[in-house]
Amino acid sequence: MLTSVVAPVKYQRLNRSSFYVCYTYLLTNKPYRDFFTSLKGTILLDYSPLLPRRFDTYDTYSAIELVKPSLVVLPSVDYSYSRTSSLVESFLGGRRFRQELVGVIQGVDLDTLSRSYLYLKGKCSMIGLPSPLETIARRDEIVRDLSIREKVVYIEVHSNPYEEVPTPGAFGIYTSYPVRLASVLRRLSEFKPTPPPLDYFKDGLVEELVRKNIEEYVEAINGSCQGSFGGVSR
Repeated sequence: MLTSVVAPVKYQRLNRSSFYVCYTYLLTNKPYRDFFTSLKGTILLDYSPLLPRRFDTYDTYSAIELVKPSLVVLPSVDYSYSRTSSLVESFLGGRRFRQELVGVIQGVDLDTLSRSYLYLKGKCSMIGLPSPLETIARRDEIVRDLSIREKVVYIEVHSNPYEEVPTPGAFGIYTSYPVRLASVLRRLSEFKPTPPPLDYFKDGLVEELVRKNIEEYVEAINGSCQGSFGGVSR
């Protein structure tokens, strides 16, 4: 399973994984663009880390040609099955993609999540599980209750980096949570309250704290996949 910790532009190198997340929205920044156009590794292209997400089809097509990612996240709107399916339909538009497509399930309850999954499963090879789903049910429970057979990727952490762990056989997880904690001078174990959104152009972070949080997070994820939680109880 792959783990990617998302960081501000200046600190991308602190993610020691072979799995990187590139945001279309940030590719106008030259250092960010240069980093991803020269990167060797698995790149997942998402469109924006900012809320509300405003998907731009043309920019995403251009980013695919520029970055040449392995995976592309399809557009979605938090909690809205209908708006998500409409955006996906428009984005795909009968086009063929060489990349693996990640369909993000959305809804307000298990019924709408089920409808979202059934709509997406024939259009993509992987299912994205965004962090707001944790307000409906745990994501591992959603995978179980919807009988999701495709590989899944967890998108961000909602509130607890030790508990929101991908199910066995998952593709992986990507999150800025450890870096967001470091940006307010907190260790990973100090995960409550939820830290503020990440400033992707932030400077002056304490690199040792960022590095330590990333290391502890990856260790916790790996430990949880083996049945332990690095000394932190669930």
